[in-house]
Amino acid sequence: MRNKIYSERRRKIHSLFNQVLKHSFIAKLIHKNSTHHELEIDPQTGIYNQFAINSYLKELHPQSDSHYGIILLSVDNLNTVKTQYNLKTANKALAAIAVELSQNIRETDLIGRYGESEFILILSDVNQAQAQQIALRLTDLINNHEFKINNKTLSLQSSYGVSVSKQDSMSNTILQQADEALHVAKTNRHQFYSSTGVRS
Repeated sequence: MRNKIYSERRRKIHSLFNQVLKHSFIAKLIHKNSTHHELEIDPQTGIYNQFAINSYLKELHPQSDSHYGIILLSVDNLNTVKTQYNLKTANKALAAIAVELSQNIRETDLIGRYGESEFILILSDVNQAQAQQIALRLTDLINNHEFKINNKTLSLQSSYGVSVSKQDSMSNTILQQADEALHVAKTNRHQFYSSTGVRS
């Protein structure tokens, strides 16, 4: 019971933070002197870092009345952007994606950076079909968006893997399943590019 109450409290905090995140200038004013906050935030994108996400995942416990979903979203051509332009441009592209994702999720959902070119989303109270639909919508948003970075127009490609909890499942298992699904998606995407001669 204590863990459940604590998790609900943390979710309310994350919900509030996600609202504030949409107004990044305010967020900087509120948290500019917060060392704890800085430890949890990725400096390049302004969203939660892997440390913060892992801490949150440890608090997630199977609930009989609701399920949560995990989406891992990869920017597949980030290395191409680095090679064609530079690291600074690639980082700005990641920051722009973070803004787009943050503005297109529910206030009860959580977003973070989970690797050099990966984002993670933790969705509250969803089933598999709903999580799949959200993941597809967000990847389409990125793939069909023209990102304006330093007077350049970048087209970014993304893939996703998604998994939803069951009554007995633990968060590390759900994360692993989402990672495996992402690996399959990226492999299939690479095979598609190879067979059509299109470069990512």
